[in-house]
Amino acid sequence: MGTDVHTADRPPAGPAIPPHFAGRPIVGAGIDLQRDFLGTLLTIAAGPSPVTKVVAGPPGWRREFYLTSHPDAVGPILSAPERWVKQTATYEIVRRTLGNGMLTAEGDEWRRQRRFLAPVFTPRRIAGAYADIIVDETSRLADRWDTTTGRTVDVHADMVELTARIIGRILFGADMTEAIRRITRVAFVNEALMRRGLVPHPLPLAVPTPGNRRVVAGLREIRSVASDLIAERRRRYPSGRSTADDAQDMLSLLLNARDAENPTDRLTDQEVADQVLIFLLAGHETTASTLACGLVELARSPHWQAVLHSELDNIGYPPASADLPRLVWTGRAVRESLRLYPAAHTLGRRALADEILCGYAIPAGSDVLISPWVLHRSPRIWPEPARFDPTRFDLPDGALPGGSRHAWMPFGAGPHTCVGMQLAMTEAPLVLAGLLRRFEFTTELTSVPLTAAVSLRPSRPLPVSLRAR
Repeated sequence: MGTDVHTADRPPAGPAIPPHFAGRPIVGAGIDLQRDFLGTLLTIAAGPSPVTKVVAGPPGWRREFYLTSHPDAVGPILSAPERWVKQTATYEIVRRTLGNGMLTAEGDEWRRQRRFLAPVFTPRRIAGAYADIIVDETSRLADRWDTTTGRTVDVHADMVELTARIIGRILFGADMTEAIRRITRVAFVNEALMRRGLVPHPLPLAVPTPGNRRVVAGLREIRSVASDLIAERRRRYPSGRSTADDAQDMLSLLLNARDAENPTDRLTDQEVADQVLIFLLAGHETTASTLACGLVELARSPHWQAVLHSELDNIGYPPASADLPRLVWTGRAVRESLRLYPAAHTLGRRALADEILCGYAIPAGSDVLISPWVLHRSPRIWPEPARFDPTRFDLPDGALPGGSRHAWMPFGAGPHTCVGMQLAMTEAPLVLAGLLRRFEFTTELTSVPLTAAVSLRPSRPLPVSLRAR
């Protein structure tokens, strides 16, 4: 399939509305999306068409968008950011509330920000200073768990705290205990922003309803966490950097960075705050969800837990970045967790001009959703897609997961692939290895309860029992 060329005498047809919702001309899929966003996407994608039109809300007060459910529809969109732009309702809400950082920036501004961030995510820095922080914080958590062995912990809460400590030290070279408390208190903002993106015409935040006042206060608190940390750095070290020893944290690098193409250009404190804010929110909660869900899956699977334990018994403790090439099954378990629980569950783009996707006409101005959640759970791509099975990633050289370049894409694809991908793919295996090296896990959970906020996250605590090995 892919982008097709059609002759004038055989114009492409528009995608059909899914049969499940065709009999609801008034509300369409609106109520279903609000009640169960993830489940509704799977229902829509279960039809035969690789591109489906979705109508949500009554006439005059509705949203229309298209859902892609085939890997061949992904490449033409994500490889052409100049034609498919981030001007959807959700991106606009995030841009207005969290700033125009790497998540929302486009065009020349995105390329400028990418140049500033490039020195932050070099392979040498990730495998060196950042990996050392990951290993150290994982060992600290394992030591704390040693005092609770035989008891039950909420692995999601503990992974949120762990990854927040890691990103805090990487960002600021500092203990983030107080900042973590402040961010945790306003975690509801993540889901509130997602809901606003689904509503056809959300009430402006300036309207002082109780819900709006709560969201505005939460956003103010989140932004103040980033601005307070930057202001403190400026107060203590006007240059933005303290000493050569601690000048490797991300904040120092950003405050002192120069554009490689324009040495006189530097980020303002507001632009630094925008970047810091995205990494504070996305840089820890996304990895925390991957780890927590992966630990639950391993706790539910004695077989796979034994496979990883056997691999780790041949690795020294604590596992370090130099051990990553030997953590073969641990890495596959991480990739399978990312398949089942992609933090970026949906990506939205808007067509600037008329387009054709997989033979279907997409009018200019239309919003299209690409859903890793849908692609990763498609029975047309993955046999028994709901089953945790790391052998899906036991592939010969050159083979692609799911048999296609875009069947597995937890970090997006194309030029705008997540800038933190390499850091995440270092952090998750090292954390998993460090914890599994010391503990066995069991759980009574039969599934992972999920919610689709701005990123995918567990909707309830995830109780897992520990036993020291």
